[in-house]
Amino acid sequence: SYIDIPLLFKVIPGWLNIMGKSSLARVPLWGPIFGSSYITVDRDSAVSRGRAIVQARRSLEAGRSVVIFPEGTISQQPGEVLLPFKDGAFQLAIAAGVPVVPISMPLNHRFLPDVGGLRVRYSPLRIVLHEPLPTAGLTAADAGQLKQQAYTAIASEFGPHTAGIPEPCTLRPAPAAVPTAPRQQPGPAPQQELALPNS
Repeated sequence: SYIDIPLLFKVIPGWLNIMGKSSLARVPLWGPIFGSSYITVDRDSAVSRGRAIVQARRSLEAGRSVVIFPEGTISQQPGEVLLPFKDGAFQLAIAAGVPVVPISMPLNHRFLPDVGGLRVRYSPLRIVLHEPLPTAGLTAADAGQLKQQAYTAIASEFGPHTAGIPEPCTLRPAPAAVPTAPRQQPGPAPQQELALPNS
């Protein structure tokens, strides 16, 4: 959800660096700011992925926390199914010797779903910062186990109450006008009604 990054900035203290897909830099208004200030990555380009990892490593060495979305893209069943995690974030954490903090945001898609258009619904938001996973003493061979620990922690917040994407609003025509008697002034023209169903 596009609410993910603003929510992270609101909740997590300190000077964060965010790694996000390059298309975020094309989002109106804040996209150019994101593209010039944070780490963008083209998932289809090995060069871009490598450059992003180098930038993230430099941020960690400078004492700046880095946020990485390990799924790499948004699941078609948000709040229900996590996509497999990529290895890069966990290899980076082990190489830099920094802990991994899994973060669950199981309701963001119900507030602002990623559906190719603007669809906002009132929904409570929830963000859970899980216990840090230490990487001291780990090697690259342990990245898979670290990845599974993070996956399990994040998925633990999923349940029936987090599933589903809100339906779009629908436009309903107003009831048909009652025919008027001859020679009477016609009533006001029928108008459309905007129905806002509960999510």
